[in-house]
Amino acid sequence: MRPDRARAIIMTSAAAMAAIGSTLYLASYFAGGLLALAALAIFGFLRRSELGAEGFAAASRSMLKAAAVPAIGIASALAIGAAVMLATGYDPVASYAALFYGGLVRNWHISVLNATPLIFTGLAISFGFKGGLFNIGAEGQYFVGVMAATWLGLKLNLPAPLGVPLVFVVGMLAGAAANLIPAALKVKTGAHEVVTTMMMAYAIRTLSPMFIRANGGDPASSAHPYATAQIGERLWLPLFKDVLPASNYRLHVGVLVAVAAAFAVRFVLDRTDLGFKIRAVGHNPIAARTQGISTARITFATLLISGALASMAGVTQVLGLDHRMFQNLNAGYGWNGISIALLARNDPIAIVFAALLWGVLDAGGQYMARTASTPNAIIEIVKSVILFLLLAEVVYSSSGAAIKRFLAGRKAARAASEGGRS
Repeated sequence: MRPDRARAIIMTSAAAMAAIGSTLYLASYFAGGLLALAALAIFGFLRRSELGAEGFAAASRSMLKAAAVPAIGIASALAIGAAVMLATGYDPVASYAALFYGGLVRNWHISVLNATPLIFTGLAISFGFKGGLFNIGAEGQYFVGVMAATWLGLKLNLPAPLGVPLVFVVGMLAGAAANLIPAALKVKTGAHEVVTTMMMAYAIRTLSPMFIRANGGDPASSAHPYATAQIGERLWLPLFKDVLPASNYRLHVGVLVAVAAAFAVRFVLDRTDLGFKIRAVGHNPIAARTQGISTARITFATLLISGALASMAGVTQVLGLDHRMFQNLNAGYGWNGISIALLARNDPIAIVFAALLWGVLDAGGQYMARTASTPNAIIEIVKSVILFLLLAEVVYSSSGAAIKRFLAGRKAARAASEGGRS
């Protein structure tokens, strides 16, 4: 057998092992993590054989360096959280033991359920960042996805293989449409997307009670006021429990859709012409324009795709977990998506892990509050400190680079001035 063919077979087998192991782990079959680790070891061995010992060591150092700042930020935040606990009379050892046991073991299914919509909104924010745009209205686009999925779930009478993909497609189109006005204003007038997307999010959120009343949630005539009627079971996403009996009865395959979306976004940004143009415009729109890239079209497309990704969070929540829309839907997934994108440094694959971390902190915080009587507010402090430290690092790096450029310019000007006098 030729070496390249053997390598392809090994790579395919390792990818299958990673997919199966990760799926089992997400479904609370923790032994699946060993399979995923074995696949990772195979990938590492193949990478080392491809790059050689020195090249592999350099690549490993680069990866560790990229992960160092988030890791240090998380560790520092946990240390500050422990100091707050000590200062307020709580035991940090018992509290953190309950936190991580609850988030990573006992309530792992809640961590996964919490992380699923955050992956989508994190991807939406990150996609905008890559194009130099700040789509702060992801919360509104999440609501659009919820409303689109609920309305279609109540009206469609199609089998799941046809109905579920259709709901996702229509939901994504609705999310993109929610960004049409901000995108048009950005391109035509230069209106900042932070303001316009936030205003659209507020308008959409305000319309949601009317949508609920029109779809089975009228307090005067409904047995379940302030929530729409339940969508048909034929459009519910499959549950892990249908195949893996030990899984929690609420876990659905929406998390696999979210992970697949992360890989798809990574592929689009890194391997396609559209992704190259988006990254070029985000890095330097003036240089991109001189290379013949239409910055207006790319900006327009970036905002629409970002809206579509955010709406997928709402579609997945309805089809997979809630099966209806609630009037007191204070999800916050769009706002938290900003945190996820920053923590992951806009890397689509890292967004999956950042969302899981946020899910673990939320689920573990609830367990910690119940068992160790430590206020869940401590976890909000930890999350805030993580973001503060990461943003401080970004500001420090940016200001340091600006100072270096300024000093280099002064030095060059001084050298030119001295050269002219001589």
